[in-house]
Amino acid sequence: MALDPNELDREFDQYAEFLKILLSDLTQRYQALSPKNILVGGLAEVLRQPEFSELQQVQTLIHLLEDGQDLLWPLIHEWASTNEKSVLSAAPGDRQKVNVRIGSENLLESIHAYTLISATYQKGTTPIGSVGILGPTRMAYEKVIALVTVTADYLSNCLAQAA
Repeated sequence: MALDPNELDREFDQYAEFLKILLSDLTQRYQALSPKNILVGGLAEVLRQPEFSELQQVQTLIHLLEDGQDLLWPLIHEWASTNEKSVLSAAPGDRQKVNVRIGSENLLESIHAYTLISATYQKGTTPIGSVGILGPTRMAYEKVIALVTVTADYLSNCLAQAA
């Protein structure tokens, strides 16, 4: 059976066009999920902690929160991480994953002196956003993990009721 090179060329063109459309659609969906900004609260309380007694540490953190959000965002909003410690919430039937990164487990060197705890909230099964707490490594982990979990669950429930 001989293949017609012209027919084969037309088929490849169809696949190429399909792939262009698919790539464009995926790019638009990814951009829709890209962060516009990170809302920051409680900075004054964090800066009262002994870990921030040196001016350099304060400047590094403020610079990260003001100008380095594009670096911080992937750490907070990581939906499919496999190299983090995970804690499941205590709510029955709830499989909300809480990510805990302590010290050098943080991929960003400028926050190696801190702990980042985050969880994703969702609408149905679709991740929508994340909440997180960045603080000293000596924090009360049980309370912070519970707070992050409850906040993510609350936001997920609000989104479910809004539907």
